[in-house]
Amino acid sequence: MLRGMNKRFDTGPGHPDGFPLRDVLIVGGGFAGLSAALYTARGLKSGVVISGGPSRNAPSPHAGGVFSRDRRPPGEILAAARDDLRPYDFPVIEADVTALTGQNGDFTATLSTGETVRARKVILATGVRDVLPDTPAGLREQWGRGVHHCPYCYGWELRGGQVAVHLPGLSGVGGVQSVLYHQKLTRDVLVCADGAADLTPEQRGLLLERGVTLIEEPLVRVDGREGGGVTLTFQSGRTLDRDVLYTHGRRELRADLAEALGCEVTASGITVNAQQMTTVPGVYACGDVTKGNQIAFAVAGGAMAAMQAAYAIFYDTLPDGARA
Repeated sequence: MLRGMNKRFDTGPGHPDGFPLRDVLIVGGGFAGLSAALYTARGLKSGVVISGGPSRNAPSPHAGGVFSRDRRPPGEILAAARDDLRPYDFPVIEADVTALTGQNGDFTATLSTGETVRARKVILATGVRDVLPDTPAGLREQWGRGVHHCPYCYGWELRGGQVAVHLPGLSGVGGVQSVLYHQKLTRDVLVCADGAADLTPEQRGLLLERGVTLIEEPLVRVDGREGGGVTLTFQSGRTLDRDVLYTHGRRELRADLAEALGCEVTASGITVNAQQMTTVPGVYACGDVTKGNQIAFAVAGGAMAAMQAAYAIFYDTLPDGARA
């Protein structure tokens, strides 16, 4: 299904395969992808966004730290971003990209709808998926509600409150730093270590001195509370109420298309330079799939990728006498 376009993909002149060559193909309709789309349109370049699935932020009730949209629901912000594209006739297709081939100047994407899209440049804003553990029970159900992963996105609202941090295998200086980091919100920090923490007596004394409560038994259940927050149940049957539980799942990259094109991909994300260029000419990447977890950084990365792709198209089409 296409949005923001008055007609289907028409056959362009001079293309015997029947598919017009657009300037930029943007894969991903989240914050990075829609930012890239707006900058592509503002740069007078043609393009299309392929959006397959909900944003990573979809479970969250609001997005903190988004300039001029602070604490607004992520879905509302993304809907407004799509509306911003309407004057530019910049299409958004609800589909998955099942294959992406080609080289700089002519890439071809095959969509789950059966359509084919060609473009000179590609911007990958495919994002990541948060993979949460099976235990404790209720953790997945409370994700984005009473369970969060980032005190920047959701923390200011809880300043001075009661927070909990799920840190299985808590150990060493790094573990102590993780605990103390959350005390920027409040002194009342409860640490769920899911077992004996590997801390020296000095490190334990430091946490105690700072007012940290350390529970070294498994957290077995997380339930939402009416009005917000969570109830934590431990293996012994002990229960405690907290305003929030911070935890981290496994970050699964959606980088299959990047790998298929030959882009370098590490455990941190698709490798890009300061201009958001990947290791494959003509392919750019932005957003969480390149590192980072912040909406503001995703929006900035999308804008940079779009501007650099547009400049590359400008340079590619210069007459020989105008090239450096």
